[in-house]
Amino acid sequence: MSAKNASVSSATILLENSRSGSITCSFQGKYLHSKYNPLVEGERFANALEADFSPLCVIITEPALSYCAPYVRTRFPNAKICAIRFLPDFHETDGAWDFAFYLADETAESVDSLAEDLFCALGEERLCSSVAFDWAPSLALFPERTRAAWAAIKKAVVKARDVIGTRSYFSKRWLKNSITFASHIAHSATIAPIDAPIVITASGPSLESSLSFIRQYRASFFLIAVSSSFMPLTAHGITPDIVLSSDGGYWAKRHLAVQGADNGIIFALEAESAVPKTLFETHTIVPLCYDDGSERVFLQAIGCPYMRSERNGTVAGTAVQFALSLTKKSVYVCGLDQAPAPGFQHTQPNALETGNAQNDFRLRTAETRIASSRFLSAGVLETYRNWFVTHSGKFSTRVFRLSDNVPYDFSLGAIKDISWSDFATKEDVTRSFDPQRIFIKTDLTLSHTERISRLQQALDAYFQTTQFDDEVFPMDVILEKRERSPEKRAALRAALIEKKETLAKKCTHLLCDRSTRP
Repeated sequence: MSAKNASVSSATILLENSRSGSITCSFQGKYLHSKYNPLVEGERFANALEADFSPLCVIITEPALSYCAPYVRTRFPNAKICAIRFLPDFHETDGAWDFAFYLADETAESVDSLAEDLFCALGEERLCSSVAFDWAPSLALFPERTRAAWAAIKKAVVKARDVIGTRSYFSKRWLKNSITFASHIAHSATIAPIDAPIVITASGPSLESSLSFIRQYRASFFLIAVSSSFMPLTAHGITPDIVLSSDGGYWAKRHLAVQGADNGIIFALEAESAVPKTLFETHTIVPLCYDDGSERVFLQAIGCPYMRSERNGTVAGTAVQFALSLTKKSVYVCGLDQAPAPGFQHTQPNALETGNAQNDFRLRTAETRIASSRFLSAGVLETYRNWFVTHSGKFSTRVFRLSDNVPYDFSLGAIKDISWSDFATKEDVTRSFDPQRIFIKTDLTLSHTERISRLQQALDAYFQTTQFDDEVFPMDVILEKRERSPEKRAALRAALIEKKETLAKKCTHLLCDRSTRP
């Protein structure tokens, strides 16, 4: 922490009585509240706040003793009210707010941490309908800290906007994927608690350094392959216990359709994910469901057991949290570079690289494509990396990044980097773990006609819920909630109903198409 930052956090807040009898305070000789009547000052501040829409969240930067909080709540009764603290001195008044966040200093790390805290606590819907205001005395006293707070707010809102954009774009595809999943799955399984360490393979370039060790110690741990690492494992004669995918994009199918893969491999698949239909016929599937996803509606309709997973921006994050739910022992992740590489961005062979290479020619060479991929991936990988850094404190005692002493470009916060020699010391690599006994398998015996009938009923009921609106049309719902005019709000609702009816016909057609095939 710089000297300037240290002076902010270590200086003393002086408390005294205002002329009205309420407590006021000063910092470095300058008042953060009125010397006369801080309650009236707080009320005037709140009444002067303006927003050209109906916000779901109101953020105030360092409101000190929080006199404005009840008036801000009255001014915006439908919003969550939040404080961003620059000093710890006012923590006793945090209860006046729905959320109180702390900005440690002006460093990039603190800005990133605050942005992630805002996103995790408020969610994308509230952030996309939020307004923020400065408590004027705090702005005057802490201009640099205020700028850092606004940088964090902007970063959180941009991320929220991107997530909403992704959900709006993909939500209909995820819904259709879920219907396809539920109408095709034949052999399902759940996983009992695992009394063994778990190794997860991601597909970053550092995975290559671990392949020989994975093969050497393979019998001593449960192996989860993130789908993009499935092909390099298979190419090196390594069979994972499960292959995990949560990607709903059509390209994700390429990672799952690996030639020469053992038909006995079990796939743990988010029901929203894109899956080659032939996989349902040849393999056992562990269905994964998000708490906020629609897929459980359809799986419950056909009586298919499933396991809970957590939605993250990266499949590696989903895999880590899923692994932690399966075992009380340690979880190790290989290939988790989370940084652009000078060459291939993934350990080879890679399903997408294999496909893309077919389009290389003299005027658009492989080198050009690979270099472009490196720069295009930087922003996405930073987002993934920040997720691990922000959440690392929650699971750093059990999660480790594993490689053969690879010098990573970036750390993952509190997550420790260890080598395979450390792994061999920490774990009993001589033990033999039998993974087959932990799978609880179920064959779905519903007749084809009964299954389609149940799915149609579930679909019809689901379309009538507000949950459906929120999940499938998030941007439309946000715009409707933000609108103040009753006439415009009614028009937005009518447009949303029309979109729902169009989508309902497409989903019913999808089921009807399935119903014609036994």
